[in-house]
Amino acid sequence: MRRRQPRARPGASPRPARPRAPLPGCGGPAARSEVTMEISGLPVELWRLILSYLRLPDLGRCSLVCKAWYELILSLDNTRWRQLCLGCTECRHPNWPSQPDVEPRSWREAFKQHYVASQTWAKSTQDFEAARCLHAFRRRKDRRVLRVGPGCALDTLRAALAAAGPYDRILLLPGVYEEQSEVPLKVPVEVVGQGKLGDVALLASIDQHCPTARLCNLVFMPAWFSPVVYKTTSGHVQFDNCNFESGQLRIHAPGTCQVVMLQNDIHHCKASGVFLRLAAGGLIAANNIHSNGEAGVDIRKGANPLILCNQIHSGLRSGIVVLGNGKGVIRSNQIYGNREAGVYILYNGNPVVSGNHIFQGLAAGVAVNENGRGQIIENVIRENQWGGADIRRGGDPVLRSNLICCGYSDGVVVGERGKGLIEGNTIYGNKGCGVWIMASSLPHVTNNRIGHNSIYGVAVFCRKDEADDYPAGQGGHESFGEEGEAAAWESDLESEDERFASRRPLSVALVESNSISHNGAAGLYVKSSEALNVIGNAIHANREAGVAVLQSGQLTRIANNSISCNSRGGVLVESAARVELRGNGIYDNRSHGIASKGDGLVVENDILGNRGCGLRLLQAADMKVTKNRIQSFGDYGIAMLDQSKGLVQDNLIFQGRSQKTILQQVSTAEDCVVQNNQLLTAKSRCDIARTLENPPARPHLEGSAPGSALATNAQKGPTVSTRIAARMDRDCHSEGSIFCTLL
Repeated sequence: MRRRQPRARPGASPRPARPRAPLPGCGGPAARSEVTMEISGLPVELWRLILSYLRLPDLGRCSLVCKAWYELILSLDNTRWRQLCLGCTECRHPNWPSQPDVEPRSWREAFKQHYVASQTWAKSTQDFEAARCLHAFRRRKDRRVLRVGPGCALDTLRAALAAAGPYDRILLLPGVYEEQSEVPLKVPVEVVGQGKLGDVALLASIDQHCPTARLCNLVFMPAWFSPVVYKTTSGHVQFDNCNFESGQLRIHAPGTCQVVMLQNDIHHCKASGVFLRLAAGGLIAANNIHSNGEAGVDIRKGANPLILCNQIHSGLRSGIVVLGNGKGVIRSNQIYGNREAGVYILYNGNPVVSGNHIFQGLAAGVAVNENGRGQIIENVIRENQWGGADIRRGGDPVLRSNLICCGYSDGVVVGERGKGLIEGNTIYGNKGCGVWIMASSLPHVTNNRIGHNSIYGVAVFCRKDEADDYPAGQGGHESFGEEGEAAAWESDLESEDERFASRRPLSVALVESNSISHNGAAGLYVKSSEALNVIGNAIHANREAGVAVLQSGQLTRIANNSISCNSRGGVLVESAARVELRGNGIYDNRSHGIASKGDGLVVENDILGNRGCGLRLLQAADMKVTKNRIQSFGDYGIAMLDQSKGLVQDNLIFQGRSQKTILQQVSTAEDCVVQNNQLLTAKSRCDIARTLENPPARPHLEGSAPGSALATNAQKGPTVSTRIAARMDRDCHSEGSIFCTLL
């Protein structure tokens, strides 16, 4: 029988060896390099058979011996790790709850992930004994089973609860059980519906006061006197395979309340489907939460749950709302088709939102507003009606390694007073702009891939937010009161999180180290009254200018960028705009390298191979042009027209093949000074390349080798968005810069 080969873990790094004496066979380089080699004289297959009898702690110890042992332990994935994973009943099936019929890529990783998920809610409790009570339902052999229903001694849930002792099971026979007043749950019990889901329905409002409870296979419907079907203020509760129809689940208690909700259906509630507050926590996994009148899940006032592998969709408002110092981990959920934002964070909400698929919402995919924070990491955010991510009014999230694509508006919107770190994302194929930045905002946009968007790659506008800028319910006019009533809540401002404290503060919006390419208009479009820094970007093959500055009341600083192969020139500066162009490489654009009607500096740039003039000053431009290397094969190196003025000094200017002179000076301005420029004739690109040695071809980055700036920037960003958007640059080579390739 052919032995199945173990799967390799992509991207796995070996754990460093501890300083201990190696086992026989682990000391030499040959023994450490390959798992397939023999260790201590025994075949690898025999070692695997021996190690398959070890317990989990022993496997961990063996993996710390050396690299060879570490790789050997990993190779037990389909044998010993599979046995451990399937044998752990608390962790259930390794691919539960998303794909129970599909084996995981790695049994070891599945075991680890589900073990951590199953322990997260219990570890956060202050009452260790209460957290263990759920396991007591299975351990106690003396517990009774109380049957409730037609022909039984007990015919109501209230009567059964009155007769039940700790950890007894109440078995409800098929039927509808209605209570006319609130039912208190005072002792730990297990309430189970007999038959299939839907056979047992509870029309009741249950208030839990006991340390723990478990409810399974029940349909919860609100009683006539309350929309809340279940609430708990002090205990732990687990729901398995229940249906919450039109009733709200409310979990709130200061630091002690933990809920486990597994494979339930929560829908058509008049308010939020699940409501967690006052430091409540727990695990909400594999549920179908849909068609609710408010948020699918509402997390506030310090609640800190794990929201895992749910479908949250078709809500009349947002999918998940986190506010009022709410926290939580929101991971691997399908969030779609909600009328408002898929995930809405505001009022100091600070969750971790990772690995989710957020799509086809009628507003933003993720909205961060009113001083909301959070980490938005490695999500797929697509096909939403408004921005994929919308940050406004003091919102300050970390938006990292997401795929934000195919939206019907802009990829990322940073509105008035928006902040945040926008890093390592792929922002692709949106019908608006890639990134839209409004006035009074201070984002840090770095190491993103921004391409194939229908309008601008990055647009910076001077306009402020108006009421019409918000989709319905995503502005400042909505109420976040409980059950539709206005309710005040305490902000309880916390000290800044460590992950935010490490971020450098910004006084000027910063667009840095991004790849901005193949967008339908300019790569970067600036029409703002505020300062902007544009540093170290690759701005390539956009359908209009690489950079267009139409208005800049304060200085727009454009430094160390590669601006190449754009359809309407490299840099366009309109009148009344102020710019500083320093250390850029402006290559092979289809019109002028730089065309300016405004004011500023052009210092130490390489402006080469453009189809129009290298530098064209016209109208009332007032520029200081020094220490640049400028060339155009088809037009003038520098053209000064109309009433343009300034200083053109110490530049190296190449003459091309055309009959035109190197310098065209038509300006009649008295203070137009041209002096100390070096004029050279270049018959080919190779002649220019030989001249660009001291210094090397620009752009340069501090601390990097010449010519390595773009490669260095590309390596900074996280790998997730790079992998899922490899198709984005599939056509770049056909329009690549000849100068970039040559130099």
